[in-house]
Amino acid sequence: MSIINLLKTSLYSLKAHKLRVFLTMIGIIIGISSVTTILSIANGFKIEIKKSMAETKANKIKIGFTADNKITDISLIQPFTKNDIANIKKVDGVEKVEVSKISGELVTTTVGATYFDRNSAVLVEDYENKMINVKYGRSFNKGDASKKLLVLTNEAAVSLFDSPENAIGHGVEISGYNYMVIGILEQTNKFSIMGNSSYISNYTPSDVNENKPIDGLDVYIEPGSNKDKTFEDAKRMLMQYHPNLKGSYKLQEPEGMTKAFDKIIGGLTAFLAFITGISLFVGGIGVMNIMYVSVSERKREIGIRRAIGAKPKSILLQFLFEATIVTGAGGLIGILLGYFIGKVAGKFLPFPPVLTVASFLGATLTSVLVGIIFGIIPAINASKLDPIKAIYK
Repeated sequence: MSIINLLKTSLYSLKAHKLRVFLTMIGIIIGISSVTTILSIANGFKIEIKKSMAETKANKIKIGFTADNKITDISLIQPFTKNDIANIKKVDGVEKVEVSKISGELVTTTVGATYFDRNSAVLVEDYENKMINVKYGRSFNKGDASKKLLVLTNEAAVSLFDSPENAIGHGVEISGYNYMVIGILEQTNKFSIMGNSSYISNYTPSDVNENKPIDGLDVYIEPGSNKDKTFEDAKRMLMQYHPNLKGSYKLQEPEGMTKAFDKIIGGLTAFLAFITGISLFVGGIGVMNIMYVSVSERKREIGIRRAIGAKPKSILLQFLFEATIVTGAGGLIGILLGYFIGKVAGKFLPFPPVLTVASFLGATLTSVLVGIIFGIIPAINASKLDPIKAIYK
């Protein structure tokens, strides 16, 4: 029997039991839709992480310090000093060195005695030519490079000044220096690893107070220089000037953070996929059960077909086709449902879920394999029926 005839015969047999087929498909639909939703959310999260990491300049590395005693306060051991900045600048391949921008700076409004004084924890980043959308006031321009200006998030403006409009033109103190607010960012659900940030125009090593500990250094690499070699040279110099420190200097590259996030998300995705795989297993048992029932009900049909010349292989393939069609159709419906659920979830997430071609093909292949695995035994039993006994059963 040709593939086309097998397909037609299988569809004809399934049409005779539409309700039974639909109920059997429910387990497959739930399992595949769950897997599709999880994969699309995980893929969207990974893409946003990589976008966020890509904002860091390609020629910049971050050097941090990890103490052997995890409880040790870095500020007490001082792994970095102002002298280190000057020394690392002498390393081959280094273009410039800056104190790492510190996340979560404590920001204090300094708008005069007639107004008010208020503290708020605000995440601050160096502007570094990032693309930002300003709703109130203005963004940075080329003439702002030597000025101390600030663009606040909407949340920070409300926290510090009660409303975004009130913030424009007023001063904010960051690390002991005054910055003037020139703009307020548009509210956005855009995902960021560290959260939504305010931006400042001119953050340099001199902005760090003499008594303030340095947590890390941003080292800019000259074009054509090897990052790893430059880091090793800088690390060797730091260890030379801080021989008594118990710990190690670490390279804190965005790529490393991305790999770490990938491992975490990959592990979480695998765990959730395993849980939803239980639903697929239950659905597969349902497929096997319905195929056994179908074989039992159609013994006479099988016997007659065998008696007029149908080969066992044709019987096996027909029942296997039927099982695969049930799970394949359930899988496609599940993929569409999972895609729709992902779209709805995206409205409440700070990033859009993404259903990749690999995820689509993987979900489709999984649904087909479920049909083959759980349909093969009933199909084999059908192909081995004795024609005479089957006709008179």
